[in-house]
Amino acid sequence: MKMNPTKQQITYTGIAIAIGLLSALVVRKLTNSYASLSTAITSAMGNYFTITELCASATAKSKGIDNTPTQQARVNLALLIDRVLNPIREKYGKPIRISSGYRCPLLNAAVGGVSTSQHLTGQAADLVPTNGGSLADIFRAAIACNNYDQLILEKPSTTMWVHVSYSTTPRREILYYNGKSYTNIASNWEKYV
Repeated sequence: MKMNPTKQQITYTGIAIAIGLLSALVVRKLTNSYASLSTAITSAMGNYFTITELCASATAKSKGIDNTPTQQARVNLALLIDRVLNPIREKYGKPIRISSGYRCPLLNAAVGGVSTSQHLTGQAADLVPTNGGSLADIFRAAIACNNYDQLILEKPSTTMWVHVSYSTTPRREILYYNGKSYTNIASNWEKYV
């Protein structure tokens, strides 16, 4: 014997189908958003720098520190690579070595980093030239790209490097650090490099 569905059963079935379709659309949208983020991270990793490179640390290795970035730090590193490091490298035109990138809290403490360091969030890297390159030219390339949050010429000892960071709300600070204090050099940075 065949039973005919009631009007109420048809309505409930229609609502269930609509909810199912809506859920599928939401899942598809979230999947596409995640895929876009994955593509951004992958494309950033396929250029001049990699997230792995920005997490490498001789100090972490020698002290047995796990410097694996959090998921948010990985996203920040991908943005740093894509928006700041790759453009600087492109403008500079020569290889650049990352002397320090992402630092987990334990590594940051081990190297004497401040507790507010953008290295902790994957938003900063320290750059040095390779093969006779010029630190001044890296600094100039960063200034020309104009997509940094902070650009700091750091010389805390005899060693010198360029610290560059990225933020979605950039401060556009250009500083010099001598190991003790920071000086704003936005108007006369040429004399420091």
